[in-house]
Amino acid sequence: MTAWARARPGLEVPLAALLAALSTAVVVAVAPPAIDAPAHLYRTFLVEHGVHLWDNLWFAGQYPLASYSFLYYLPAALVGNVPLVAAAVVASAALFASILVREWGSAGRWPSLAFGLLAAGPLVTGTYSYAVGLACLLGALRALQGGRTGLAVALSALTLGFSPLAFLFLCLILLAVLLGRRRLGGRALALAGGLAALAVLELAVLAAFPSDGAYPFTVLNLLGVLTASGFGVALSLRARHGGAALAAFFALWGAVCMLAFIIPTPIGSNLTRLRSFVFPLALLLVFLAGGRPRALALAGLTLGFAYNVVPYATTLARAEDGRGSHASYWTPAIGYLRTHSSPAFRVEVVPTFDHWEAYFVPRAGFSLARGWYRQLDIARNPALYRETLSPEAYRTWLRRLGVRHVLLPRLRLDQLGARREAALLRSGRSGLRPVFTTPEWTVFELPRPTPILTGPAAAGLTALDHERITGWVAAPGRYLLRVRYSPWQTESRGLCVRPAPGGMTVLEARRAGGFVLRAALRRGDDGC
Repeated sequence: MTAWARARPGLEVPLAALLAALSTAVVVAVAPPAIDAPAHLYRTFLVEHGVHLWDNLWFAGQYPLASYSFLYYLPAALVGNVPLVAAAVVASAALFASILVREWGSAGRWPSLAFGLLAAGPLVTGTYSYAVGLACLLGALRALQGGRTGLAVALSALTLGFSPLAFLFLCLILLAVLLGRRRLGGRALALAGGLAALAVLELAVLAAFPSDGAYPFTVLNLLGVLTASGFGVALSLRARHGGAALAAFFALWGAVCMLAFIIPTPIGSNLTRLRSFVFPLALLLVFLAGGRPRALALAGLTLGFAYNVVPYATTLARAEDGRGSHASYWTPAIGYLRTHSSPAFRVEVVPTFDHWEAYFVPRAGFSLARGWYRQLDIARNPALYRETLSPEAYRTWLRRLGVRHVLLPRLRLDQLGARREAALLRSGRSGLRPVFTTPEWTVFELPRPTPILTGPAAAGLTALDHERITGWVAAPGRYLLRVRYSPWQTESRGLCVRPAPGGMTVLEARRAGGFVLRAALRRGDDGC
């Protein structure tokens, strides 16, 4: 990092932290639950109940922690999601202020306060694990700034554990710093080695616990980030001191986003989360350039502020009325399922705008056909995202997943994955029949539904829990279990587990009787 105007932070750090704490308090008190809150609450619920490796009750089976965040839900289960994220927000504001004031002196004062004021954004958007990863990212940068390479590597590891996306951003920022300095010292080499080792570890984890899917990256998102990064580069080139690293940062960010737009990845437009730095850094660059040229400075600040704030304002403006966030709303539908459903079948809930079905339904013990993880939903249920959804295609999809009941709530629905499904159900052409109706709910039943377990003889499931499946088969043979295949299944003796076409599981039963499948970090030794 640049060595000019280094200063010992004064009141900027506590003031930035105070602003972050105040903005956090306002968001918690006034804003509705974040749209991703149900997913975080459900994963936290899993950890609280000792479920870490595998969950059968979302998407016909998925890795709840390895697919998203290894570390975040452990402390979240201890202290709660909102307190943990609030602490991370305040820490991020303090660390950001410390970095800027130490690096750029008085020029970093107002940018630090601006960051603190806007730091509560993750509580609005629901990017909880990323918020904690961001705090670790900033901690790693501050440790590196202070010459503490070992601590920087340790905090980089925590960044990766809390949020692989934040770790990617950390690597991008450090590469920008390296390009700005144009020299590689011993500490930089040590840090690069540590980051490379962590990246290899992450790749090994992804290979051991694969998660399919790609996240969308729209043209509008790309135009926004390219415009912001372009203004960032233009402002950086006019900074009197330290602009090279910031120019490299904005240029790299734009280039990585362009690459992610061209090549579908699980990250997709999540790369735009670096927007939280745009306005504070634009303000810093304006100070470093002495406010010149005035037109560029004004345009950069206006764009930066809008790019920071508009997504938060849009999220709040689109917020649902909150009925779905209350357990009482789900009581009638869950009550019906308790008396009419069984472990032999899944439940489909037409996704709501704020996705509380992904929390309340599996929390009650029912296996959802879907869940709330857009990448997986698009990859595993593409029929529901196509321009047209025919009755035949819909019934085929329901049978493929072993669904018997479909729940249609009278709430605002998801914009992408629910519109066609809801329209088909309401049209009366779906081939399903309504079996339960209240002012808030319609429950449909698929005639002659296909069970989750089928084969050459009678078979059934007696329990379908998060990490455990129990059932029976009436005769030896190959049975199709409509649960996603995972190599981390321990089988009962006399049973072999194999991958089936389409990603499901084949059970090879050598004898009739009951069986148990458990998810564990070992394989059974029954000779399969």
